[in-house]
Amino acid sequence: MKEPLSLRRILLYSSASAGLNIVSITVGTWILYFYAPPPDSGRVQYLPVTLVGVLLTVTTLWDAIIDPFIGHWSDTARSRWGRRRPFLMFAAPVMAVTLVLIWMPPQGGTTVANALYFLLITTLFYTAYSLVGIPYDGTLPEMASSPAELVTLSTWKNVLGTVGVLIGSLAAAPLFGTIGPAAMGAVVAAVGLVTIWLTLAGLRKSASPPIIPMGVGEGLRATFHNRQFLILLISTLIVHVAYAMVLADLPYFVTLVIGEGEADVAIFQGAVVLVMLAFAPVWNWLGRRYANRKLLMAAMLGLGVAAALNFTVGLIPGVSPMIHGLVTTALIAPWLGGYFILVYAIMGSVVDYDEMLTGRRREAIYYGTFSLAAGVGPSLAALILPQILTGFGYTAANPLGVRLAWLAIAGLALLGALAFVGFRLGDSPEETRRNLGLED
Repeated sequence: MKEPLSLRRILLYSSASAGLNIVSITVGTWILYFYAPPPDSGRVQYLPVTLVGVLLTVTTLWDAIIDPFIGHWSDTARSRWGRRRPFLMFAAPVMAVTLVLIWMPPQGGTTVANALYFLLITTLFYTAYSLVGIPYDGTLPEMASSPAELVTLSTWKNVLGTVGVLIGSLAAAPLFGTIGPAAMGAVVAAVGLVTIWLTLAGLRKSASPPIIPMGVGEGLRATFHNRQFLILLISTLIVHVAYAMVLADLPYFVTLVIGEGEADVAIFQGAVVLVMLAFAPVWNWLGRRYANRKLLMAAMLGLGVAAALNFTVGLIPGVSPMIHGLVTTALIAPWLGGYFILVYAIMGSVVDYDEMLTGRRREAIYYGTFSLAAGVGPSLAALILPQILTGFGYTAANPLGVRLAWLAIAGLALLGALAFVGFRLGDSPEETRRNLGLED
């Protein structure tokens, strides 16, 4: 039996979540805006907005494809440091360096060289990010000693991850507008690297599997034949498209619909993060009393309704767009925070169910395949959002495309809930057997 986790160990373990989210929120929020700013912003346009979307699709699809293989590699790795530690030790510096290089295109203006550079650097960055993130996520079921502790650990992981989002949100926007994007990338990379390495002190040593592991082909077949996992995978893919669109649309929303400056993006991100932090204990309390799958469904439905409200910002006479936008954007936060707490806890149930089917513990391959959805989501968002912006307008005079993006986000969240309807795994192996009629 595993010993219960101390608060110190939980915090050390969760620190990598902060670092990864600092990095992720910075890139997700600013990369499209940096390379393809609004035409009337006065900033240098390095690439057309639609081309950035296509290139991001290519590189994130590559990342999504390799994620299950990274997971399998992590599950079967054998070293004196265990299965997971080497990935955090050696891939994190590569991620940090490429994060800085993203903001240093070789030429000013729209050129082929910038397009090739963008494709190469973002591919390296997302590959290194996955080499850190997937083994780290795979440690979650290994760390917990009970279903309740799994929810608690997922909550703290999400809380520190949300703190990372807050730091990234509040720091990145002012840094972007003052010291510049490249210096911003250097600061974020340094903070991310330190927090990721702190996690090494909190990890349990994950020993090599005591039985002969599956080959990669057999492992992938078993993973994709798990119907319950496929339901979660499809739902997660859809919601991650919505989440990526929230991040990418926010700078346009603040500058074009609300009429504030680029630095004010941090105010909106900060409001979202603070509300997410405030509601984290609520979701932890609910997770100990109600089935996680039911709570996850509620989170997706709430996210859909809340996101639609942002369409109305600036359309109500006498109401300040700034106040209106802050309120409606903050209303997204409780549901979004709950979603991320619950979906990672539910993955522990998927791993337990897989062990019933295969007799093996294969945490990282599931989190790796799960990351496939998280990777494909932004790539699809990078295709969808530019089409909405260019098709309906993303200028101060006509920001209709920016508004309509929120309705698209709402529709995707509700579609994710619909895709999740058939999920039946419980919060413990015993509950899963009852739900699926597998009791002896």
